[in-house]
Amino acid sequence: MKSILARILLFSALPSLVLASTPDEYFEKAQEAAQQIKLITDKMLEMEANGELDPENKPDQLGTLKSDLAAYQDNLQMASDGGHTIASYLLGNFRAPFVPSKAGLKETCRLYQKASDQGLLAAAVGYHYLCDTSYERFEPQDAEQLKYMQVLERLLQQPDTHGDDYPLPAKRSLCFPGAEDSLPQQGIMAAMQAHSGAMMLTEDQYRAEGNYILAMTRMNKQGRPEQQNIAYLDKAEALGCKDLHGLNAMMRAAAKASGT
Repeated sequence: MKSILARILLFSALPSLVLASTPDEYFEKAQEAAQQIKLITDKMLEMEANGELDPENKPDQLGTLKSDLAAYQDNLQMASDGGHTIASYLLGNFRAPFVPSKAGLKETCRLYQKASDQGLLAAAVGYHYLCDTSYERFEPQDAEQLKYMQVLERLLQQPDTHGDDYPLPAKRSLCFPGAEDSLPQQGIMAAMQAHSGAMMLTEDQYRAEGNYILAMTRMNKQGRPEQQNIAYLDKAEALGCKDLHGLNAMMRAAAKASGT
């Protein structure tokens, strides 16, 4: 049940998106389904607050969710197939597995890549956190990693043509702490709603994330950071990134030691 509820709570944090062109019919239908899901979610939150929600027994409100979730996903799929960038990104988020699986990640990464190719910065950031593993293998000169960084750098250097659609949901953030610290003190529904709401990032916050990613992963052929890494980090912090991992001090010391 937690898996189902976690998907439901994503919708309670989604804003009404303003499209840059004529609204796509399938995307509109997906948004309508999301609104229906939000109404049910709000009712379940009210029940939980009043002590009426029993996690061990499915409440009556879950009875209509299966069709609403299917409608949301199917209409996003149709919109994505028609080239709708935001639909591709939201569908990728929706399909990102709560328990990682090879097949689930492959589909999410394909959708993130598609949206990234269409100029959505949020998708490029999301791709790093879920799909780009070369930095974890300490392969800074990996061809795919270099290609990814070029795409991310390009998107950071230009305005996001989908700027009106932010804030957008993020699956993970290194710059902006979420609501995790308060989760144990809340009910199941309220906790997941807090988490979902905390992971809605503005375009500037995604830009901060992108610069932080480049600062963290960009290395020279010797596998060392350079002054450019510090420049990325400075940009990230100027956009509000909270350097919770102490990357700034480490980067400056490493760059100084390498003589760059």
